[in-house]
Amino acid sequence: MPLNELLTYIVFVIGFAISPGPNQMLYLTYTFEYGRKAGWATAAGIVSAFVVHLSAIILGLTALLISRPFMLDLLRYLGIAYLFFLAINNLKTRPWKKNETTINAQGLIHFYYKGLICNLLNPGSVVLYFSLLPQFIHADRGHFLAQNLLLGGVQMGFSFLTNCTIIFFAGYATHTFFKDEKNQNRLKYAMSFLIVVFAIRMFYITVN
Repeated sequence: MPLNELLTYIVFVIGFAISPGPNQMLYLTYTFEYGRKAGWATAAGIVSAFVVHLSAIILGLTALLISRPFMLDLLRYLGIAYLFFLAINNLKTRPWKKNETTINAQGLIHFYYKGLICNLLNPGSVVLYFSLLPQFIHADRGHFLAQNLLLGGVQMGFSFLTNCTIIFFAGYATHTFFKDEKNQNRLKYAMSFLIVVFAIRMFYITVN
């Protein structure tokens, strides 16, 4: 792949990673509430789910989803339900002073699985791969599998790097502004509200 085309693709990938969405809301919520390690573990789960989405592209399963709208709708409804579950569950979290010991007891794997499931049930990730990757795959270059793997690997790598960078800077707010329990509660309600907004938006897209 020519360097200029690769750079264009990377810009697209970073742009998608920066854009607000269910994945971003999830890892920011856990970063603000539990710290950077929880956010990074969530981001790791999110990028792991991209492996499944990329495999679906290569195996042609995504094409099947797109050609069978009811299957894509089913995935969307599952994602919507899971977002509502996350929003409600987020409101039940206790102040971070207590949650720090909870993290050590349950392990960061808990946040990894949260990120994994959220992205697996995110139809936006499926559509992203299905719509973006083909724009950068060329028949005259052959080796379709290699091209898919290269583009998918670049997407996962730069998305994860972008997410981790956002989490790093968001972590400063965790140790300053959000030390106040009142601010923590405001954040919980705000993040849960945003997650619900994304769920409603997905529902609107599904029914229209």
